[in-house]
Amino acid sequence: RKGDPKELPGGRKRFLFEMPQAIPSYLMALAVGDLGFRPLGRRSGVYAEPAVVESAAWEFADTEKMMEACEELFGPYRWGRYDILVLPPSFPFGGMENPRLTFATPTILAGDRSLVALVAHELAHSWSGNLVTNATWDDFWLNEGFTVYLEHRIMERLYGKEYDEMLARLGLDELSKTIQELLEDHPADTHLKLDLGGRDPDDGMTDVAYEKGYLFLRMLEGAFGRERWDTFLRSYFDRFSFQPMTT
Repeated sequence: RKGDPKELPGGRKRFLFEMPQAIPSYLMALAVGDLGFRPLGRRSGVYAEPAVVESAAWEFADTEKMMEACEELFGPYRWGRYDILVLPPSFPFGGMENPRLTFATPTILAGDRSLVALVAHELAHSWSGNLVTNATWDDFWLNEGFTVYLEHRIMERLYGKEYDEMLARLGLDELSKTIQELLEDHPADTHLKLDLGGRDPDDGMTDVAYEKGYLFLRMLEGAFGRERWDTFLRSYFDRFSFQPMTT
């Protein structure tokens, strides 16, 4: 928000929001409602309906640590604040990585912080997807494969390798099921680089982009070594920041 609201006739107020960074149109979103706010750290917080805002703040208490971990690994956070908005149960997705304000499903309020990998995922989009963006939906894996990889690195850093490997195994199981289904009707959709010409882009938003993309990047990490790979990733996000990218 830029400055204080301006008083208007009839008791109305006008708020001005300024977005200094360039973003693609699919990352624009507005939310209006009865919302409370709780800070999570010096540059992060959570918005939610008053009935759940306290439980949301507890659930997302590690958000600032996640930000610090990602910055240490992949370079500075370029968006100023990182806040989370908990939406009503009718929200049809797990999360949406709108810059500065992740939209999140209330189903991640498990009461034991067992589902906060979703926060790590949406935060990671602040680098992969929001900072360097797939140029076309054929290149969707560049958004999601990189993001799942970063998500795993955050989870490993905060909660340990054993826990992260469990999450990776669950992802592999889901990928195996998806590939078996796609091989029956759309075998080409098992590729990372897609050809969605004349089709609904949503057809390409499968676990292939997410989990196969992650496994491909993990393979590259193993081939080149983590230290060299991390150097590449930092330079990738720096060199191509605020630009579209193709496979």
